[in-house]
This record gives sequence, C-alpha cells and structure tokens, in this order.
Amino acid sequence: MAVQRPPGRRGRPAPVPGRHFDDGRGLNAFADRIAVRCHRCDTPGWVLASWQPYRWTVRFRCTGCSVALDSGDWVGAVCMQGRRPCGYCGHQWLYVHRRIASGVRSPATFPARCGQCGRSSDVDVSATPLRDAEPADPHFGLPLHLVEPTRAGLLWAYNAEHLQALHEYAVATLRETKGHHRSMFSRLPQWMKLARHRVLLQRAVERLQKRLLQG
Repeated sequence: MAVQRPPGRRGRPAPVPGRHFDDGRGLNAFADRIAVRCHRCDTPGWVLASWQPYRWTVRFRCTGCSVALDSGDWVGAVCMQGRRPCGYCGHQWLYVHRRIASGVRSPATFPARCGQCGRSSDVDVSATPLRDAEPADPHFGLPLHLVEPTRAGLLWAYNAEHLQALHEYAVATLRETKGHHRSMFSRLPQWMKLARHRVLLQRAVERLQKRLLQG
C-alpha cells in the first residue's frame, strides 16, 4: 500500500513540548483519507472522501480484487430492526433488534415469539449501519488497516495525521481543554486518558506509524 503523506496542519499552532491542548476537532476531521483493508480479499487500500455541503463524496477501489465502493454503499456491521403484530393472536407486538457483524449475510425476516400466545411469527426487518460498532471506516464500514492491540485496550487510527494527533496526546504530560465535549480527545477510551498508560499508548502509536511507513 502506497504511503500517503498527511495534509498540512490546517492552521493549527505548533505543539508545545510536554503540553497538549484539545482544539475541539472531532474524529470526522481525519475522515477524508482512511487506511483500510478490502472486505473481500484483505488487500490494504485507501478510502478517499471529500466533504461537500451537508454530505461526503466517497470512493474506494481495491487494487487486489477490483471491488469498487462509492457514496452510499455499506459493507460493515448493521442493526436489523422490525416490528409487527403477532400473526396468530394479533394482541401482541413482536419486535426484532439484532446486531449483525460485517461479512455476515442477514435474512430479510427474523422469527419472534409472542409473549401472549407463545407462537412465533416472521418479522420483516430493515438494516441500519452501525458506524461505531467495530474498528471500521465510517463511510463504508471497511475494516481499518491501522489497528494495534495492547494490554490495556485496542488502538486504531485512520491515517498518518490521526496517528500524529494521538502521538502528541500520548507524549504530553499536561493535557488541557476548554470543555469540547464532542471532540475526539474527550471521547477517547478511558485507558488512553490514564497517566499510567501514557508510555503504552505512545509505543503503540509508534508501531502503527512504522507500519504505515512500511506500507
């Protein structure tokens, strides 16, 4: 996989050694170029996206199996939901709410048992993408390429710029914020925020940075 250099820092001030300031950026600030693996052949590749007013325009082309994905496609985990009255007694609503992992084919109906008469009926369901259920890109649900397990938890990133932001956070001994409750850093897993895991996080980020450079 060809290495893509991160874009400029978009006007952000130069980091101060030992200090990290949360500038309020959300995770979507890094979602314009995401290192992924093909859901069919596992070949590394890139999801490329551009933000137009009110929507993303996105594309993925696999260099291994030539699969093509465009805006609106989804191959990741989904939530299957549906409801209907019992087909036998009609006095009880039957509900289905199931999570289906990526790569698993889901049927158009699921059986549900009535609590009134005890008989099962098939319920028509519809799929809703689960965009934060797995380490996957938010546009298509493709598995991420930059994933690193640690003894404290799972680390993942979209691209080199995302990794650099996490590295600056990891090495900082002073972390400051102005209360950006929707920022990426405010929503990091708790293990990443703990001081005792600072070196662990730093080393995991550096392993992913090396993997990205090696292609």
